[in-house]
Amino acid sequence: MVDDALKSHRIVGMIQPDPEAGTGTDVPALFSVGCAGRITQFAEIRRRTLPYHADGDCAFKIVEELAGTTPYRQCRADFSPFFVDFSPRAGEDQVDRDGVLRTLRDFADTNHLQVDWNSIHNAPNEALVNALSMMSPCSPKEKQALLEARDLKGRADVLVAITEIELARGKTNRHPALNP
Repeated sequence: MVDDALKSHRIVGMIQPDPEAGTGTDVPALFSVGCAGRITQFAEIRRRTLPYHADGDCAFKIVEELAGTTPYRQCRADFSPFFVDFSPRAGEDQVDRDGVLRTLRDFADTNHLQVDWNSIHNAPNEALVNALSMMSPCSPKEKQALLEARDLKGRADVLVAITEIELARGKTNRHPALNP
């Protein structure tokens, strides 16, 4: 897939399998929303090309899955519901930054995590919310909810809600990365 992308537009998309949607076949069902990015850096290791950096992530909705002979699945995608992803820092002013930081502090304190608060406070809202969304120890379904948020404010609100629910349940140490 990476080799094919590098020969053309350098864009690859990723979609999580949906474990709750049975297909009755060996081919797993997919969630309807995925994320695409342009491969900007790659490395060739043992005759395999591996991307190690992709820029310009944008969510997309599957319009239809295409029949093909490649070892990877392909689809026709609709990016229009997520065009705001192409506008850098769009919606930063609508994010409840104090709420995000308060929830992050509660999560870090509860899990005895060391946080570089200076870097956190200097990060723009877009970088902060997107980095926390990627790094958070959420379930696949929760990660999907973060991906499907229509804008940065929505993503921040979902992130805060998921974290507050986990803190209330007392299940914050469920991720291996949080258990040294």
